[in-house]
Formats: sequence, C-alpha cells, structure tokens
Amino acid sequence: MKIKKSTNLLLLVLAQFLCLTAFAQPQHFPAVDALGGTATLWRITDYDDTSNTQPLWATQDICFIQGAVQGSNTTGLWYSTTYNRWIGRYRQEGDQVTMIGDFWKGQGNDVIKWEITVGDKEGFGHWEEWVEDGNYGNWVVKANAKLVNIGRCAWQPPLGITLPELERLVVQQADFAPIRVRTDGTLAIPSDLKMAPILK
Repeated sequence: MKIKKSTNLLLLVLAQFLCLTAFAQPQHFPAVDALGGTATLWRITDYDDTSNTQPLWATQDICFIQGAVQGSNTTGLWYSTTYNRWIGRYRQEGDQVTMIGDFWKGQGNDVIKWEITVGDKEGFGHWEEWVEDGNYGNWVVKANAKLVNIGRCAWQPPLGITLPELERLVVQQADFAPIRVRTDGTLAIPSDLKMAPILK
C-alpha cells in the first residue's frame, strides 16, 4: 500500500513539473529570428493596396534580433539595413508577427502585421505608414506586403548584453544605412514608389 501511495505522489509531482515546463518554452516556431545571438535578415516588398492592380512600390531589407519571451509572445528589435534609421520592435505569437517602428526619427510611423506562411522562409501581410502632422496623422501607405527570409544579417549582436545596450547598438547599426531620396531629390518614405536607387 505504501508503494502505491509513493508512486502516485511521484506521478503527481512529475505531472506538475511537465505542466510548468510546457508553459516555459523559450521559442515559438517558426521564428522570425532564431534564439542565440543571431540576427536574421528579411526582405520586405510592398504592393499598393489602394489600387486594383496593386503595383509594386518599394523593397527594403530588415534585420530582426530576438529579445525576451513574454508569455506566449517572442519579442525583439528590428532595423533596416537599406533605409537610414528605420527602427522598431516586434512581437511574434506562433506564425503571427506584428511590427511597429519609426522613420525620420519619429515623425514617420509604421505598423506591419504579417504571417509566416512557408516554413520560416516567407510571409505575407499588411504594411501601413503615416506621418505625424499635429492632427490625425497623414496616412501615406496602405499596402500588401511580402517578406522573404534571405539569411543572416552582416552585423551580429554580441551575446549577453543588456537590452538598453542592445537598443543603443541597433540604433548605431541603423544609422549606417543609406539616407533614401525620391527621384526629385526630396526625402523618401521607406515604402516610396518614387524612391531613387541606392548609389554604390
């Protein structure tokens, strides 16, 4: 009889342990960026959602860096390697990714909501941009977006650093990206149809 009680107690403790560890998984696959010091490069292309023909507007490269896990969400930072100081944060839950960000040092704003649909290599969703104008904001882009995983970022963050230090380094990397202009010489937005090519 004592053996049965101790076996039941052992099974109960084991079941509680398994329940606790089931909720403590550090990664939600497929991942925008893998855990462990990597930074993953994705290419985003937008297609004008206000047109029936949905023409291609612009393509940018975005580097994702995984941060903390918050409940069922993986969080992190992102920055563009092809558009100067376009930076933000992201949350991923399962295959759903939400990005918020700023360009023009905060006057321009982005939200990109997309879903990883082909393993961890492609995703599709919506990309919206607006510029602060002191009132409601000027909504400049409503687009469909395609994202493709193109490998590792050239810059890899150092391991074991604090979030404030990582944020500082990400801004530093974002400042290395080129300042983009339109074909008429005025400042471009990240999804700009009339963006001039990057000069080599």
